[in-house]
Amino acid sequence: MKKCPKCGNPSYDGAPVCGNCGYKFPKPKVKPPKEESIFDKAPEPKKPSSNESTVSIIKEKKLIIGAILLVTLIVICGILLTGSNNNNPTQSSSSELVEVAEGAFSFKYPGNWEVINESDAEHTNAKFFKNGNNTTIEYYNSTMESTSLKEITQDRISLAQNNNSYVELVETVKLDGRNGSNIIIENADGDYTRFVSMFSDGKLYVFKISGESINAVNSDDINSMINTADIK
Repeated sequence: MKKCPKCGNPSYDGAPVCGNCGYKFPKPKVKPPKEESIFDKAPEPKKPSSNESTVSIIKEKKLIIGAILLVTLIVICGILLTGSNNNNPTQSSSSELVEVAEGAFSFKYPGNWEVINESDAEHTNAKFFKNGNNTTIEYYNSTMESTSLKEITQDRISLAQNNNSYVELVETVKLDGRNGSNIIIENADGDYTRFVSMFSDGKLYVFKISGESINAVNSDDINSMINTADIK
């Protein structure tokens, strides 16, 4: 319901005039509908952010990236394995034995021993080696007028005592089923010399080992070499 602004009489909303005083109500203004312009721009699509672009590229290229990482890992492992092998050349060669044969006598030494150029004025046929502990191993043989290994051993002990050296060990050992002697001497200068000798048919075969300690002249690789001694 609406009221007449002139007399205040109530009238229906759609009435053109007031039923009491005849006042003509003004026609209501009709708001024209909004026309859409054909020139209105369509909304632009939202551009992905830089972060979204990076994630999308990584997802699309993940197979390629995975393949590259796998190849890189394989190459690195190959380099490490190759470097490891190159850094341990003695591990493979040390298991190989090299044979030395001097007439009726022979022995085998580890392949990682170094053959060195030294001389022995009393034994011109001597051969010299050096192991990984920087210990010198000399082998020589000579013809002796002595009749027994016991006599030869006693002469060696007497010579050491005359040179103010201390005899650490004297023992009989079995080499190639024969009796041999093992003597360790502490020299006056503090170094050690070990003599391992075998005697057969007037021929003396000797390993002379020189090092800085008892452990150096009595190491496992030296003992293994001595145990290969063979007289035919």
